[in-house]
Amino acid sequence: MGTYTRVGSYLLASELASDPFGAIHRAVVISGSAFERHVLVRTFTEELFQAGIGTRLAEAGRVVPLLGAARVFGLGYRIESGKAPHVVWDYVPGRSLAQLIDKAKQEQIPFGVDHALTVIQGVAQGIVQMQAKGISHGVLSPHSVWVSFEGSTQLVDAPFASVARSLMAKAPTAKHKLAAYMQGADSDPLQHDLFALGALLYELLTFERLPVGGNFQSLLEQATLKAAQEDGPLPAEIRAFLGRLLLGRQPFTSMEAFNTELERVLYDGEYSPTTFNMAFFMHTLFREENDRDATAMKAEQGDNYLAYTAAGETMRSGATRIDGVPDQTGEPAGQKNTTLLIGGGLAAVVILGLGYIFFGRTKVDPAIQAQLLEFKQIKAEMEKQKAELDAKAKAEAEKTTQLQKQLTEAKSTEDKGRIQKQLEEAAQRKVELERQQKAAEQRLLEQKQSEQRLAEQRKAAEPKETTVSAPPPNAAPQPAPEPPKPVAMPSAAPRPAQAETEPARLVSQVPLAFPQRAVQMRWELDKEHIVRLKVFVGEQGQALKVSITQGVEGTYGFDESAVESAYKSVYTPAMRDGKPVRGWTPEIVYKFPKRR
Repeated sequence: MGTYTRVGSYLLASELASDPFGAIHRAVVISGSAFERHVLVRTFTEELFQAGIGTRLAEAGRVVPLLGAARVFGLGYRIESGKAPHVVWDYVPGRSLAQLIDKAKQEQIPFGVDHALTVIQGVAQGIVQMQAKGISHGVLSPHSVWVSFEGSTQLVDAPFASVARSLMAKAPTAKHKLAAYMQGADSDPLQHDLFALGALLYELLTFERLPVGGNFQSLLEQATLKAAQEDGPLPAEIRAFLGRLLLGRQPFTSMEAFNTELERVLYDGEYSPTTFNMAFFMHTLFREENDRDATAMKAEQGDNYLAYTAAGETMRSGATRIDGVPDQTGEPAGQKNTTLLIGGGLAAVVILGLGYIFFGRTKVDPAIQAQLLEFKQIKAEMEKQKAELDAKAKAEAEKTTQLQKQLTEAKSTEDKGRIQKQLEEAAQRKVELERQQKAAEQRLLEQKQSEQRLAEQRKAAEPKETTVSAPPPNAAPQPAPEPPKPVAMPSAAPRPAQAETEPARLVSQVPLAFPQRAVQMRWELDKEHIVRLKVFVGEQGQALKVSITQGVEGTYGFDESAVESAYKSVYTPAMRDGKPVRGWTPEIVYKFPKRR
């Protein structure tokens, strides 16, 4: 099994790229103790953390909806601030543009003009869309761009770029490393981003970083196509285009004007910027990395993540103890293995020649008993969830059969189109249900195995009878003990009232994320949806288990979003006799408001 580092709800598996802001990792999302999917996770440097990224990152959450779920920025963003700020988005196999430039230079692999224009076209598309929404980037660089192994580009720092830009004064190291791309006019966000685009294009054509404060006019006149391993100068139309971006002469006054000129350069000349050619280049350049990633991801998909679940954390915490367990009086069990058993008034008939029988009693750790009971409860809950999934799958199958029958009987094109759309949605739900069923079966199997292992530990810790050898034959006989004198039994003392347990409480709730699947399928967006649940909280205030008491029907992600929020929220533990103990919270209600 691999080794993972937990960040929030995610398990970091491998660092794929590092940059002035931090690093991009491949990470794993688990469901129970089983693999669910891969994601990309951005973590931040200590410098950015000290500059305040943890307190400002929530602002990026307001930018994400403005990006409009466009692929050029990446999809499925989750942003978490606080002590371990990080940004999460859907996994796309690839590497950063900065890594592409460094490796192509190192291995002397030609990077043609077509490739440079393909990349700049994708980056420019992102900047155009951001500016159209009134958002400036501010820190555009090769580190901003994620190039997939299939040749597409994404601006993966778009959600937090403006926040990072505002923190540059407090992050001198990052600012110094990005200085070449931040020489545009600070007072004009549009010109600032266009300058960075020019610096990026210059570097893609020459494999040389734009100098800080240099003579850009002379630089453009002397530049050659070193990236393509050609000695010729920059093509005239590209040099003129770069001049408008870098020299401030005839600057583009709007993104529309910039876009028009970019399209003219791309398509009116002899160039052929295609994603296909870029994909071929990426597979050639990063063949080893691609193969290594694929092998590691396959292993990660088959890993057992029980050790990273709440139950696994409990088992790793040392709560299960077998040897030397103290009894109720505090005396170690090893010191109580020679208790002589003498029957009250019949002690005089003990036959000394038969030896002495002793019993050593090793107490079973109450922690094992409690954990075994909890495991049984978890298993019962998993079985219930699996039964519900099976019932949903059966209902979906019946509904699909009915729709197929209706499709064959439909007369009008409109009815056929409507039913066909319903069948497509049903097929999507079927795939999601099958995935959930498979994950539920795997979780249930692993839970049964964990319960069995714990039961074996309990069996090994049960009291065992120990016979001590009789004294040697020549040992002096021991006098028979006197019969015990009758002792008056005291009146039964009243039992102390059982201490009441104060339930665990929700202290700080992580904001809900509206399910992306529901938005994409536009499912009942005009209605309010409610999820009710309870959380089993550990002694340290951590959420160990979430139990849904009332969910939202269908596979649109409402239940999952509520559970994810519940696991990330902050709680106070239950209290008994003034001490923190494990316990359930009262019912917590999560409301998903209408979306207009």
